[in-house]
Amino acid sequence: MSKQGRDLLDYMRSTGLDEYGSVISVDDVRSILGLEFPTVATQGEFNRLQLEELGAVDYVRNALLNEGKYIKSNGGAYRVLLPSENHEQIMLYMSSAEKKLKRAIKLEKNTPAISASNGNQSSRALLKIRHIQSKAK
Repeated sequence: MSKQGRDLLDYMRSTGLDEYGSVISVDDVRSILGLEFPTVATQGEFNRLQLEELGAVDYVRNALLNEGKYIKSNGGAYRVLLPSENHEQIMLYMSSAEKKLKRAIKLEKNTPAISASNGNQSSRALLKIRHIQSKAK
C-alpha cells in the first residue's frame, strides 16, 4: 500500500498537484494506482479496490500534513485545501479527538476495579480535552 501511496505522491509532486488548491480527479488517482473498477463485481472486490485507493490517498495526506497541507475528497476529485481552509479541518480533528477522549473517560470510569489498569487514565484524558479546548479558542 505504501508503494502505491509513494507513487501517487511522487506523481502529484512532479506535476505540481501537491500545491495549495490543486485538484486531481478520482479517475486520475485510480489510473496512477493502476486500479480498474469493474462495472460488475462482488462487494468484496469493490471494497478491496476502495481500500487500496483510500490507503494511497491517506499516505499522501500524511505526507502533506508535514507541509501544512490537507488533501480532501471532494465528490469525484481530491483537492489540496488552501491555507485559509485548513482551520476548518483542524477543528474537525480536534472535535474528533475530544469525542474519543470523552469515550475513553466513560469506559475507564465504568470499568470494574478488578480489571482497571490505571486510575490516572481519566485524569490524563481530561487534561487532553482541556488542552484541545484551549487550542480551539
